[in-house]
Amino acid sequence: MIRFNTSLALGGCLLWVLFACSDLRQKDQLRAIDRLLIALDSLQKVTSDQFPDSINRMRMNMMHAETSLKNKLVLDSVDRAYAHDMDTYKKARKSIGKLNTYYVELKAAITKERKQLKTLRKDVKNGWGKRDRYDKYIQSEQENLKVLRNRSSELLQKAVTIGDTYRLLHPKMVDILNNLEQ
Repeated sequence: MIRFNTSLALGGCLLWVLFACSDLRQKDQLRAIDRLLIALDSLQKVTSDQFPDSINRMRMNMMHAETSLKNKLVLDSVDRAYAHDMDTYKKARKSIGKLNTYYVELKAAITKERKQLKTLRKDVKNGWGKRDRYDKYIQSEQENLKVLRNRSSELLQKAVTIGDTYRLLHPKMVDILNNLEQ
């Protein structure tokens, strides 16, 4: 009887230590997931704040200027500077559509990542799933967040490049168009 009580007490202590250590890891895991959620919120805010709202207006202005120039300008010789500027201008206009698609895809990926993190947080909090793999899942989500940061950085860099091209070439194209209309 004493032997049974001793082994029961020893088993109880072992279980208590096991669950106590698991609970400590759970708090750290929840904090890590919360930090990832905060970083994701910050990434979403930066991306949406810095993505130019005027990009579609720029595209419409570029299309109008390009179409008007095609209809009104008849060159008897090739002006290489004009041809180069027009080619760059057209490429910038065409890349706006790709940029918008990339932006929509990035927003969807951020939403998906948020949902994934919330599900992981719920699983960790309730102890569902494979507890021994939670750290691997958190590390995987950290890698996903790095990928999203890189994609956001690329998107904003492309938007800046298009904006710079627009600010540089649109006034030139409008001046040529105005000279043709006079």
